[in-house]
Amino acid sequence: MKHFSILLCGALLSSLALAEQDHCKVNLGYDIRVSEQTLVVLNEEEPLYEILEGGHLRVTGEAVDLSVGQSALASEYAGEVAVLISQWITLVSSAIKVTNESLDAAFTTAFGEDSAAVSKSAEVMKLAQQKFENSTRSEGGVYSITAHEFNNVEDSFGEDFNDGLQDAVLASLGSLFSEIGKAMTSSEAGFEESMEDLGGRLERMGEELDAVGGAIEDAALDLCFKVKEVQKLERRIGKEIPQLAEYQLFR
Repeated sequence: MKHFSILLCGALLSSLALAEQDHCKVNLGYDIRVSEQTLVVLNEEEPLYEILEGGHLRVTGEAVDLSVGQSALASEYAGEVAVLISQWITLVSSAIKVTNESLDAAFTTAFGEDSAAVSKSAEVMKLAQQKFENSTRSEGGVYSITAHEFNNVEDSFGEDFNDGLQDAVLASLGSLFSEIGKAMTSSEAGFEESMEDLGGRLERMGEELDAVGGAIEDAALDLCFKVKEVQKLERRIGKEIPQLAEYQLFR
């Protein structure tokens, strides 16, 4: 039972495979607050540096004089980080949505749209979406993201998510055993026909689950490309603005 629920959970987490790909494994080194034009990098709520509108820079609370070129680079970097975080939020939200739709289609195919498996899986995916949205809530266009949330997005769903998926699996298995029981009480021909029909529906259910990651995988690859771009810009900013060299945001 536990292993089956892990497989269902894997339908979601495989869609978020960015963190599992060696060539794309990137961690956020610090907590951040980011908007379209500003970036604040924090360590345990203490600002390490701030890139403000217009490319103005403060490091540990002290203003840093920058050239016009350095200010433009700092402003570009803040904007690119904002785009990256927005893309990450969109990817995770899309993964949850696609997984919900795929689980719904799979369980509907196997057990019917009014089955307990369908309603329970919809409920747990709704809770997952709400929990993620709460963890990435924006105030006045400013997103606050902790390094833990970015690096361990699967932890955002917690025990309730896993327990809910197991409930959905239990419901689906209950429906399965009920159908097997009905088939066994029918004639031999009826039993074979029922088992073939059930086998076909379960096969289609497996196909639905296998299809979960397609579009999301493409989005994850796009995000991987964006991360690499931001890392490249970060290396450049570390060379051209020495005060920021020690603060590696993406690792």
